[in-house]
Amino acid sequence: MMFPNSILLIAIAAVYQSTTFPGADAFSVVKRIPPFKQQQQVSNNPLSIAIAVVPSSSSTTCLGMTDNDGGSSESNTEQEAAQDTTPAGDDTGTSSSSSSTTTSGADDILNSPAFLKRKLEVLQSDLEKTETALDEALERAEIAKEEWGPQLEKLQMEYENIRIRMSDQNEKGDAQAIVKVVQEVLSLLDNFDRAYGVIKPETDAERAIEAEYKAAYQSILDTFAKLGVTEVETVGKEFDYELHQAVMQMPGTEYEEGICCQEFQKGFIMEETLIRPAMVAVAA
Repeated sequence: MMFPNSILLIAIAAVYQSTTFPGADAFSVVKRIPPFKQQQQVSNNPLSIAIAVVPSSSSTTCLGMTDNDGGSSESNTEQEAAQDTTPAGDDTGTSSSSSSTTTSGADDILNSPAFLKRKLEVLQSDLEKTETALDEALERAEIAKEEWGPQLEKLQMEYENIRIRMSDQNEKGDAQAIVKVVQEVLSLLDNFDRAYGVIKPETDAERAIEAEYKAAYQSILDTFAKLGVTEVETVGKEFDYELHQAVMQMPGTEYEEGICCQEFQKGFIMEETLIRPAMVAVAA
């Protein structure tokens, strides 16, 4: 015999209530039956719906409904209809309990051994893929190194050589600029030297002027020293064809033969660059 859909729905809700929502009324439970279960209630076979919806432990309760239970079912229907008029607050409490139960069930699923095992398998699979990709990248890098390594080393050597040449050229350029400046100033120093050899101050005023000129002269030499320009040593030093220019030979001096005995013009040198040779007389 086919049960009326409304009565069967309430019966299903009652059993569903006792297993899933303890303490809630049947009509409230009907509202909480998942959508797929409510859709099944309009099926042509309500009895199969009851078996599908109600847990196996309560299936006998559903299947035990007969025509003789019709009166009690109708009575239960009236009582449950009356209970449906309960305040909304009770339904809210039931909702909170249901939400808490659902959250707890979700946590249980996420912490279940089967879920954790599957999660571990996925992580292991991702790790294996990453390791494989890394190995492939290293292999490609090694191949590229073998192919382009010699050329890269050659380019690096060429770059280093160019850098050294450019550095040398810059240094030489700076040195050449200093040499040109010094050569222009040397004529001024020569005039100072000639004046010192000719003028003999006699008064205090003349000596004061001479002191000022000597201070200016020494200031120029100090500037040369800061630029790395120094005087060529002459008197008492052995004659050097690279640094000295012999003007004459002087016999009968206190110096041995081949020694510079007199300086006629100062010479200057900057490190290994000769700016001007010194003009000297050499002992014979």
